[in-house]
Amino acid sequence: MRLSIRHSFRHLASITLVLLLTGCGRPDPMLDIAGPTMGTYYAVKVARPPQGMTKQTLTAGVETVLARVISEISTYDHNSELSQLNQNPSTEWIPISAHLYQVIAEGQRIAELTDGTFDITIGPLVNLWGFGPERRRDTPPSAAEIQAAQARVGWRKLELQAQPAAVRKAQPDLYIDLSALGEGYGVDQLTAWLDAQGVNDYMVAVAGAIRTKGSNAKQRPWAIAIEEPVTEHRSVNRIVSLTNRAVSTSGDYRNFFERDGKRYSHEINPVTGAPVERNLGSVTVIGDVGMVVDGWATALMVLGEERGPALAEAQGLAAYFIVRDGETLRTIATPAFQKMLDVEN
Repeated sequence: MRLSIRHSFRHLASITLVLLLTGCGRPDPMLDIAGPTMGTYYAVKVARPPQGMTKQTLTAGVETVLARVISEISTYDHNSELSQLNQNPSTEWIPISAHLYQVIAEGQRIAELTDGTFDITIGPLVNLWGFGPERRRDTPPSAAEIQAAQARVGWRKLELQAQPAAVRKAQPDLYIDLSALGEGYGVDQLTAWLDAQGVNDYMVAVAGAIRTKGSNAKQRPWAIAIEEPVTEHRSVNRIVSLTNRAVSTSGDYRNFFERDGKRYSHEINPVTGAPVERNLGSVTVIGDVGMVVDGWATALMVLGEERGPALAEAQGLAAYFIVRDGETLRTIATPAFQKMLDVEN
């Protein structure tokens, strides 16, 4: 979706896709496709595809679903439903689709649980710092610019109505950015389509958000590698084996700019109006729904290495934090994360 939702979304904090093809014998049939979407990439692997499914039909179906997602929630597509909502100056109830309502409602739920640390109205700050559909920048904005953008931010300024689905903005220039949920929402929509086609074994990724079902071509759980949060090279911190799970990683080591030796990442704190300054390099969250783990990965990243693990544990989240201690890396796993690994493995 850049065509899409956010510049480089989070191939930024991409989870490396690793398939462990171990064991004896030849693997079962596998369809394997990939391509650009949402300013990043998608990848779909289908083991033991149903009769009649080919690489061509799989690609066509996947890209049709992703095009619909872009038309719903992209800020890069000026004709998307979300862009039209952002351009609408009305402060009365504005009807929206059930799909857009679903994504906004999840964003508001996480905002409430994090006391606004996660905020889908953060768009003006994202754009100001050069991480949205507007121009990139290599210098930080001024304090006055930050203050002006912050005046347009606030999750409590957005009101939701379920039946019929509608939103109401407290001020005309409120700007919603759903990029922290978009990759996860994309994989949820893709898996729903695959399920409807009778596919029982797959791995779907949109950059850092992944969902798995069944097993891979070797009849084993899908193996996903979590990257170390370093910019100099790509290396694996750990591998998790997952079946029927969603996983998402957020980090500060792929999408950033540097000025005078200081790094400014795309992870912005709506309270300060600036990119987070943390030792926390990345957060991985595992759960059942892509959109949910995608949003929580971002929220916990902004909360940092102290508040993040505490809230994750309180919410029963399976979360994995990689913290930089100087030249070394330290990891924190919530009890739910460790328990999930014990069950899966």
